Amino acid sequence: MTAATAGIMNVTVGALYLPSMPEELVRRPLQPGQVSAVVYIENIGPLWSVMFIITGVVLIMAAMRRRGFIPAHLGAVFVWAFYGAAILFSAFLTQPPVPVVAGAIASFTALVHLAVARGCAERGMR
Repeated sequence: MTAATAGIMNVTVGALYLPSMPEELVRRPLQPGQVSAVVYIENIGPLWSVMFIITGVVLIMAAMRRRGFIPAHLGAVFVWAFYGAAILFSAFLTQPPVPVVAGAIASFTALVHLAVARGCAERGMR
């Protein structure tokens, strides 16, 4: 159930980052001249949507098939750690500084996925 729930969460975050969704759902408007690594990465293409949706689907598939938990959670570790780092990096560059709570939550979500993957490995789940 953890993998399925996390998968639904990832798909939801990815859907919120789709270009067709209002920007206000994922961020407050930046002040003129402010830089955001999250937005910079998003301007390359719908990378956040792709990464979150793919890892979400892989987590849901692992839950349905009852195997593949470790690689699915490790994929989620990468996405959440990358996302958290982008948020925290941007927060420290922004003037005035912006809250870092979203970056902290994303970073700890990555650690939770890492802990779950390790727990799966210790129980012999693959």
